[in-house]
Amino acid sequence: MLRRPKRYTETVEKTLSELDIEPIIRIETFTDVTPFFRGGKHALIQGITGSGKTTLLLTLLKMLHEKGHIILMRDDGGLEFLYLLPEIPMTIFLPKDCDLIIDGDYRYTIKHFEKPMDIINQIYKTRYNFNVIVYDVFCIDPSLSAQFYADLFNALIFKCMQTPRALKEKLVFSIDELNDLIQPKGQEITEGHQKVRSLIEYNIRKLRKHLVTLIATTHRFNQIGINVRSQFSYVFLKQSYGWDIYEYLNKSLVTASNKVFWSILRDVVTMPQQYFYVFDYKNNFDKFSFEDIKRPKIEYDVKGIIEPPKTDKEFDEIDVILAIGRSMTPKLKFREIAKLTGKSPSTLYYRYDRLMNHNRIADLILRSQKASTTKRYK
Repeated sequence: MLRRPKRYTETVEKTLSELDIEPIIRIETFTDVTPFFRGGKHALIQGITGSGKTTLLLTLLKMLHEKGHIILMRDDGGLEFLYLLPEIPMTIFLPKDCDLIIDGDYRYTIKHFEKPMDIINQIYKTRYNFNVIVYDVFCIDPSLSAQFYADLFNALIFKCMQTPRALKEKLVFSIDELNDLIQPKGQEITEGHQKVRSLIEYNIRKLRKHLVTLIATTHRFNQIGINVRSQFSYVFLKQSYGWDIYEYLNKSLVTASNKVFWSILRDVVTMPQQYFYVFDYKNNFDKFSFEDIKRPKIEYDVKGIIEPPKTDKEFDEIDVILAIGRSMTPKLKFREIAKLTGKSPSTLYYRYDRLMNHNRIADLILRSQKASTTKRYK
């Protein structure tokens, strides 16, 4: 049997395609899922798009709700929580001046909010224990969503500080598509994501300290920093590409035989939607299957839009520093300006392009550079 390289390589991919073994896994130890359903343990669901991550998330939330937990679910804009509406009564939180009109006789309450704290202040007092935040479907700017959920985390942590242990341990906060809010450093979707990434990562750790259960899904496991990944006591693996979970499996199965390792890796790459692996806080693992949820056709309509707050300033002080720095002789390098401003070079590249697309500003910068060059050679 082929040895295990430390990193995913073309050799690994070739081996997986040629491997002629049945993915029958001999389980020596079984996972302990009791603490998960008791509350206070974070769980991360990994899988490629279409692997059934959201289906598994909804299944777990339904099970936790049946065990008496209070659910606070972030909808990522797909409104897939509606699949559970015929079975579970819900409280649905909507931004002020926005609306969700659901056609049919279902049990739900609509509550409007202006600030994240409006949601958190009601979370233990709502009529129904299954609560959903619908924000992204109304949001025109993804950076607003990142800022909103960063503020929501802050509000939740503050509330936890004032809540008895037995009550906050019953709370389950779920985030579908964690990658929407957290990207690797330097690869943030927007400047807003760059501002809140560290704050969200910090608050994920704080939630664990306060015994609130966080369940998140991700389609890019290896793009979530180790400081965040280490906070999850349970990892659920749905079908994946192989390279995205190779490092995790290599470390989690360090004591397993090569045959078991390669069998699991191949199985994770090829297995159907109804299967998943789970690794617990002791690195014990098991393979499970689960039934697909019912998908009733629920007619609905959404109304309203959340736009960025209007500002009179087209440029700010960072743009001024950038313009001056690039007009100096010699020009300041982007990494030097990054140290001065606390911004990443990639953000400064974007800002500089924006400056140079402004005719009058670009003209002044170019004149300044030309004057400096002429003066130097006189």
